[in-house]
Amino acid sequence: MEMNIHYTSSVSSAQVPTAAQLYGGVFHAALIVADDAACADRMRRILCELAPHRRVVVASGRAEAFNLLAALPYDLVLVDMRLQGNDGAAVLHHVRQTYPRIECIGMSATDDQQLVNAAIAAGAIGYLLTETDDAELAYLLRSIERGGSPMDSRIARRILGSIAASAKARTIDPIRVQKPAPQRQDRPQDLQQKDGADSRLPQGLLSPRELKVLRLIAQGWSNRQIAEAVYLSVNTIEFHAKSIYRKLSVKSRTQAVHEAMQHGLLN
Repeated sequence: MEMNIHYTSSVSSAQVPTAAQLYGGVFHAALIVADDAACADRMRRILCELAPHRRVVVASGRAEAFNLLAALPYDLVLVDMRLQGNDGAAVLHHVRQTYPRIECIGMSATDDQQLVNAAIAAGAIGYLLTETDDAELAYLLRSIERGGSPMDSRIARRILGSIAASAKARTIDPIRVQKPAPQRQDRPQDLQQKDGADSRLPQGLLSPRELKVLRLIAQGWSNRQIAEAVYLSVNTIEFHAKSIYRKLSVKSRTQAVHEAMQHGLLN
């Protein structure tokens, strides 16, 4: 099986937390998983222009991708969701479970809601439409450096529309805040999800402030905008965001909004 590899620098065998933290760039080593040669070559060119002197590798299928992931470290993986046999979702799920520090992004030529939902559910932090021009794709990918989630604006608009429609269509009980345990009465913000087999979110999992932050995140607000709106520091908002991710068992804003929608937290 032919493998397109672009080597421009040596690679450390140690796993890295994030590219932005250690290398000051969008990524250090990227893997593109796509069986469409033209799409793969185009995305490789964009990544090489975005981050010169970094390693970019192309895999044409799931098996090849798994072998490459096991052989060398990566911090960014782009997956074409139109891989045969639903392999796109399988690759994303494998990366999330086996290499949780790798940033994963789904992509497809057009906005297919089923593919987008599958990518987010499998662990993607963002989604790109390859019909978009090169400059826009590069701009979205660069948001990773700032801790953002690369998301085509058309998909983001549809997700927000789904949130609004869900809020109008469904009537649910008001969200009640779970009373803290006696030993934590002085720190209600530290309430954590109890261990158990039930996969549903318990009521009161998120504190009132976390719910407010989550709803502003769902509206597309940045951490700085949220901080200014609620008169808190950016560091405090980042702390709340990380707490939300941990409690919802997600890795990104996109996944947090998706999970919140599933459990009616945004209504």
